[in-house]
Amino acid sequence: MKSLLNILLVALFAVVLAQSYRAHMVLKYNYEALAWQEKSQTDQFDRIIAASYQRTHLDAQKIAALEAQVRTLAAEQGRAN
Repeated sequence: MKSLLNILLVALFAVVLAQSYRAHMVLKYNYEALAWQEKSQTDQFDRIIAASYQRTHLDAQKIAALEAQVRTLAAEQGRAN
C-alpha cells in the first residue's frame, strides 16, 4: 500500500511538473507573439512618421518658394507704382 501511495505521489508530481512546463511554454509563446506584433507595429509607425516628415518637409519647401514668389511680385508691384 505504501508503495502504491509513493507511485501515486510521484505520478502527481510528474503531472504537476508537466502542467507547469506547459504553462511556461504557453506564456513564452504568447510573449514572443506579442513582441513580434509590437515590433511590426513599431516599424509601421516609423514608416508613417518618416512619410509624414518627408511630406512636411516638401510642404515647407513649397511654402518657402511661394513666399519668395510673393516677395518678388510685391517688389515688382512696388517698382511699378
